[in-house]
Amino acid sequence: MSFRVAFLALLVTGCGSSEGDRGATLRADIAGSNAEARRVATAASQAGLTSVDGTGQVVPGLASSWRIADDGLSVIFRLRPRSWPDGKPVTASDVVASFRHASSAGSHNPLRTLLSGFENGAAVVGGTKPPSALGVGAPIDNVVEIRLAGAMPNLLAMLAEPEFAVTRAGLKLPLGPFRVDDLATVPIALDRNPAMPGSGAVSIAGIALTAVDDPGAAIARFARDRTDLVIGQGLAGFDDARLLAASKALRVEPTWGVYGYLVNTTRGPLADVRVRRALAMAIDRDDLGSRLFGVALPPVLGLVPPLPSQRVPVLPDWAIAAPAARLELARQLLTAAGFSAIAPLTVTISLPDAREHALVAAAIATDWARIGVRTLTIARPDVLHAKTIARGAFELALVERTSATDTPLAFLLPFTCAAKAGGYCNAGADASLAAAVATADPVAQAATFGGAEAAMIADTPFIPLFAPIRWALVARHVTGWSGNAGGQHPLALLGIARGKSSKP
Repeated sequence: MSFRVAFLALLVTGCGSSEGDRGATLRADIAGSNAEARRVATAASQAGLTSVDGTGQVVPGLASSWRIADDGLSVIFRLRPRSWPDGKPVTASDVVASFRHASSAGSHNPLRTLLSGFENGAAVVGGTKPPSALGVGAPIDNVVEIRLAGAMPNLLAMLAEPEFAVTRAGLKLPLGPFRVDDLATVPIALDRNPAMPGSGAVSIAGIALTAVDDPGAAIARFARDRTDLVIGQGLAGFDDARLLAASKALRVEPTWGVYGYLVNTTRGPLADVRVRRALAMAIDRDDLGSRLFGVALPPVLGLVPPLPSQRVPVLPDWAIAAPAARLELARQLLTAAGFSAIAPLTVTISLPDAREHALVAAAIATDWARIGVRTLTIARPDVLHAKTIARGAFELALVERTSATDTPLAFLLPFTCAAKAGGYCNAGADASLAAAVATADPVAQAATFGGAEAAMIADTPFIPLFAPIRWALVARHVTGWSGNAGGQHPLALLGIARGKSSKP
């Protein structure tokens, strides 16, 4: 069956009963890496101090309640009675051990830098203090205290991330609504966890989770009714997914994120900040998404996207200039850097191999041509693209960065000297960022974060373009899906309408 024939067949499929099928298996495809599929599986099979509901709101997890003390610098969590699958009680000491493991250099936790907001967190993450110094304690068996270095309004949402699930001695014993035997299987099979109190409230019997490298293949599987749900990972695949918009299967939501080009600041023409600034200011971002994909992609000029907690965006000094004035200033900067019509600048962009990324790059190349810049692109599979960035073997490299929690740290920490993104380092900006983390007053903290971002923006280690969208294909018989900017869609809270379940 062709893709378009399958699409037409999908349009005439009935919706079925709204009553949930408790014996159903939800088939979900992750249009991305195995790592992301394992993360989704962890979210369904593990539990943290807090959790999120289907709309992205924070709700109790292992902690039944919490209270804030000491002017907001101490948060006390009271644990609900829970047991590990072997019958041993879940204790506050287990929680402390989990955080210490997450903060250690050997944990490879991708969110460990966010623990910098804990007392001594920056020193622990930086390796100058041991994990035992992290500001997490267990005064009694069912109480956990987290001590903060400064204001951390996103703490409760952060604790709901699967990266901060509570484990025991590094073992992935299931405390969540589902359990999984082997994360290496294809698909990853999860079944209802009978050891979890309240597991009877879960409306499906299991989840079959498949990582699909090629978004187009995942979309085709959805069109052939081989899967109930496709969750996109970034812009790749969105253009193909739009073909299914008429069936109301396509769900699009904004993100807290930035799509743009990481700059290698250590060598070649882009080591000159004048060149980097010229490239950044010559781009027409205003209607880029509408022109290319028929959807609004809010322009981003700084390193941090629009966030509820950051009401005033930090902008580069050239942002107030009219478009024509920006182009003229960009030409002047390139001339001062030694480039001209006789000796034009040529830049190369490294991209993941997806048509959507190529379309954006072509539009940017058109903008840069107006200031005499030639653009080449090199497309690689996702894994090779990531390795290219890790090796620093690029001039410009596409990065899509999103965060499920409302915090500028997620977007500023990647540009610290410790991160070495593109070889960039600004010790003064790092000092401002550290001061922001340690600031207790939220208003003063936001201003200090802004100062750190402004210092980084002046150096232009990154050329932001827009805030990306998140897309998914959701079959009409899947219930419980609700859009939200944090992209929080716990699979355990989804259901299958009765009479619509299928075997994976």
